[in-house]
Amino acid sequence: MSGKLRNRRRRLVLTSVTLAMLLAWATAASAAPGWTVVHTVDPSATENVLNAVAVRSATDAWAVGHFTAPDQDDDGLNMLTEHWNGSSWTQVGAPAVLHRDESLLAVSASPASDAWAVGFTKTVGAAGRNPLAAHWNGRSWAIVPTPTLTGGAKSTLNGVVALSPTNAWAVGKGRNGAALAEHWNGTTWSVVPVPTPAGAASSQLSGISALSPSNIWAVGSVATVVGTTVQTRTLIEHWNGTTWSVVPSRNATSSNLLTGVAAVAGNNVWAVGYTITTDGTNQPDKTLIEHWNGSAWSVVASPSPASNDTLSGVAARSAGDVWAVGTRQDRSGAIPIDRTLTEHWNGSAWSVVASPNVGGNDNLLNGVSATTGDVWAVGSSEVTAHTLALRETG
Repeated sequence: MSGKLRNRRRRLVLTSVTLAMLLAWATAASAAPGWTVVHTVDPSATENVLNAVAVRSATDAWAVGHFTAPDQDDDGLNMLTEHWNGSSWTQVGAPAVLHRDESLLAVSASPASDAWAVGFTKTVGAAGRNPLAAHWNGRSWAIVPTPTLTGGAKSTLNGVVALSPTNAWAVGKGRNGAALAEHWNGTTWSVVPVPTPAGAASSQLSGISALSPSNIWAVGSVATVVGTTVQTRTLIEHWNGTTWSVVPSRNATSSNLLTGVAAVAGNNVWAVGYTITTDGTNQPDKTLIEHWNGSAWSVVASPSPASNDTLSGVAARSAGDVWAVGTRQDRSGAIPIDRTLTEHWNGSAWSVVASPNVGGNDNLLNGVSATTGDVWAVGSSEVTAHTLALRETG
């Protein structure tokens, strides 16, 4: 489960006072019959972001991200973990490392007493990043050591899937600049080799989904140099129980990437992401959706309301009920504003479904998760000041 498009823009648009914000929340909650805004916790007065969500049932879900530290002794970003009990979201304490940033980018839970969240940690003010894994044992969150990596690249864990207390996978990018996969055997995390496509300058995996211990999909991107131009291409890898292998994927344009994946059945897997502009700005352009039919991946037509559209995650309630979430850019005003984007697969076509926004500034959706009943999407609103959770109950 993943959630992979973070902090795209930092712009500030003046907003009104607290009363107006409360009215905005009420308006947003009724803006779309299918999706509603559900109140979440904002521990910080400045920055609160949810990057991913994992739903086990109507009364058990986790959302993770980060918030700015409340005091100078622990400056930087702290891990944010919030739990849904069927009626409300509450913050659950998570460990913080003194004078280091920590951010959680993905979360997955198998039984109620076993959940994993992954992301990165780094020295405050520094560029370098290292993988971070945190475990929930039913009572508390604790940081669990991951393998030491070598190299100079920024390294993160972007996606995680927990199959059982003795079997979990996390994927991301290693310090060597290549795609990274790590496995939990119930005792320790270990690096498992993943192939790097020929000619790759760098690569990473951004999302992961499992049908069984021997049928796991991971998606991301690979950068190649063509002449003097760097092109980003989709990357899809598969675990067959023994080894990871690259599976040929499709590209809609010369630069594309995948951010999330949802495996529904052996012949039904969805991957989402977006294309990248080719004008030298390397900005998001149009939504991208791909489908696995059991033998090959193909690009499936996906709505893209404007430019700078992205899809950051995908989740399925059933084969004919699949949701993808992300961000669209509203250019109707003087300043472009990011707004929530939700798309639905009904078994035959994808369509945009209206989704609420809070306030007049940017709203971002970073991750999505589904059960047979609920679909949850999470992100941030008012640039990154407030956490954001949307619920769709079908």
